[in-house]
Amino acid sequence: MYDENCLYWIWLADRCGAASKDFARLIARFENPFEIYRLEPEEIGAIDFVGQRLRDALSRKSLERAYSILKYCRDNKVDIITYGDERYPSRLKMLENPPALLYCIGKFPDFNNRLCIGIVGTRKISAYGMEAAYKISYELASANVCVVSGMALGIDAVAACGVLEAGGDTVAVLGSGIDIVYPKPHAKLQRAIAGSGAVITEYPPSEPPRGKNFPLRNRLISGLCQGVLVIEGDHSSGALITAEWAVAQGRDLFALPGKINECNSEGTNSLIQSGANMALRSEDIILHYDFLYHDTINYRGLKRSKSSSDFKVGALKKYGVSSDVYYSVAEIKARAEAAERAQRAASQKKSGGTANMTDNVKYEREEETVPRNGGSDNSDALLATLDTATRRVFNLMPLDRAVSPDEFASAGVGIAEAVTALTMLEINGLVSSLPGGTYIRK
Repeated sequence: MYDENCLYWIWLADRCGAASKDFARLIARFENPFEIYRLEPEEIGAIDFVGQRLRDALSRKSLERAYSILKYCRDNKVDIITYGDERYPSRLKMLENPPALLYCIGKFPDFNNRLCIGIVGTRKISAYGMEAAYKISYELASANVCVVSGMALGIDAVAACGVLEAGGDTVAVLGSGIDIVYPKPHAKLQRAIAGSGAVITEYPPSEPPRGKNFPLRNRLISGLCQGVLVIEGDHSSGALITAEWAVAQGRDLFALPGKINECNSEGTNSLIQSGANMALRSEDIILHYDFLYHDTINYRGLKRSKSSSDFKVGALKKYGVSSDVYYSVAEIKARAEAAERAQRAASQKKSGGTANMTDNVKYEREEETVPRNGGSDNSDALLATLDTATRRVFNLMPLDRAVSPDEFASAGVGIAEAVTALTMLEINGLVSSLPGGTYIRK
């Protein structure tokens, strides 16, 4: 489980830091980490490419922290795959900034002899993206393809659920220590991934999920794989960072196309426009590698999976993953307009179709006083006692999912205003608060 130089690999990784180009140059010059550890300060100073910061770090010979990390890993059954380990992925060795080692919980896959595909995407997932991520990952897993992601909210988590439901292997690459669950709601998902696949990271135990860690983490998602599939993401999506790494590393890039007027499709459509392979189904990815991995791809499993790969909300709940979806500005407006038309029609029907222009003007000024979910007369009466801003927030709430206060920004409602309105609605029993700071209609 641990090679004879494991302690010195931990020491060297700690001294160089994550994604260090100097590490690769050092290990190319010296036989092993112990040879670097035993260098005298003047010998370190003679290395032409080593800067002052790293010289000072390599001159610190204390192994106390390395011993502490190694003890933690032994006590908690954390595997350590060092750069000198035969299991270390050969594709990572091709990177200009490979990790010195990887901490792993679960069964470390044979990355060197198996087709591995990274699946990444936006955290603000749509119903379209959710269904595609689940179906494609489910079918890839059924075809004996290892799916790698970052276990982030949205696409990453849904893809992992698809693999788990198919009984396949999935790998989550963390941007924190192996003992840190991030995001916190994914504790159950992380345990499930470790139980059937692997959770890995280059960061030592207790390393918090710092913002700077994730772009570096993304280079490993692409680096471990032959190809990366991007499912949904706007131009600022972190998934595009992984796409950039994939291109820089010479990996194949795939993207799921989307509607041209949706912000979630801006990134993926742009990737396709720039030369990424368009992926409409799992076969578009699998057939791309048939000539290399024909003997390891399970085509019978892929065929059988077609009857069971459709998205299931229960599969997400099983692993504690949110099934909430993001609605675009256009969708929110369309839903609001449809509800308004329905309410006007209901008002006219109730008054025997005699509503006049004066009634309509008054209606528009006061906004809706009846909930769009066709609520009870009691709900109507409660709403009528609330102010206009609170009624507006209620009427903007979708009927079939929970929302967070910041989602009302697209309709011109500030977060403070939304929180105030939602609190009043909860006090009056019209909405319920859920874990994660979200609210849903009763």
